[in-house]
Parts: sequence; structure tokens; C-alpha cells
Amino acid sequence: MQLIATAGHRSILKTASWVLPLAIIFPIIVHLIPPYNGIPIGAYLLPMFYIPFVALVGYRLTVALIVATLAPILNFTLTGNPQWGFMAILTTELILFTALAYVMLKGHLKWVAAPLGYIGAKVLSSVGLLAIPLLDTAPFHFFTASLTNAAPGILILFVINILAVKYNPTNNSGS
Repeated sequence: MQLIATAGHRSILKTASWVLPLAIIFPIIVHLIPPYNGIPIGAYLLPMFYIPFVALVGYRLTVALIVATLAPILNFTLTGNPQWGFMAILTTELILFTALAYVMLKGHLKWVAAPLGYIGAKVLSSVGLLAIPLLDTAPFHFFTASLTNAAPGILILFVINILAVKYNPTNNSGS
């Protein structure tokens, strides 16, 4: 029985197998920077979102979704951080971010797909906290605090977005 039937699947798995470690290691390196005002630097810089977006623009939606789904879980397995409730929310946000950015990259919002994808994912995850309260904080407070802290990371996502779209050699925008 052959599990991988086509060269396309092999290519997706091969690409994801080298992009995924980058998506795990990069946030760990960023989190080595001491917290600022008691808040981890990752909450400001959003390093978990960079690699899935670059994978989305440079490769395929499937590669980006694999990375977005597995990176937080594997990061949690390796480091124990973040706590499991936040890890579940982060995983959900990364998947939503990737899907929203994909849709925007296909339309007229390709130049702002990453920052808008992040904000959209944060809105949806915060609303989800109303139904499934995984954290000991009010969803509105979670949303506002997250966006306030993440302003530098949203700006970085915007710069990555512009550079990735402008210099993407295939110009496939995640297809």
C-alpha cells in the first residue's frame, strides 16, 4: 500500500519537513529574549506567524497549513510553553490566519493579507473563547490586550507581506 501516491504529495511533505523545523526553532530563539513588562517577546513580535505566511506565499496552502497546525503543538511538546489552553488557541489562530491570508492573497488585499489575516484570526478566536473558555480571561480583554501587545508584530507581518508578495519568484500567492 502506497501512502504517498503522487510526486505532488511528496513535494508537499518534503517542503513541509524542512519548513516546519524553522517554524518551531525561530519562535524559541525569539523567546530567549527576556520578557518586556512581564510579557513574553513573542506576544509583541508574533514569530509563530512569519513562517506559515512565507510558506503560504512561497509554496502552497497545504504546506502552510501543515506548518500552522503542527508548529505550535511541536513547540509545546519541546518546551512546555505556552500552556495547553493558549497552545490550542494559538494553533486555531494560525490555521485561521493561514486560511484568511490565502483568501486575501487571491484577491485585491494581497498587500495586506498577513496583518488583516492576523486581526481576523484574533477576532474569530476571541469569539470562540465565548463558547469554549480555554483561558482565565474575558474574551474581549484577551482580544484588546493581544492586539495592543502585537502592534510591533503586526507591523513586521506587514513588511514580510510586502516583501514576500513583491519578491515571490512564482507569483503564485499560495496556490
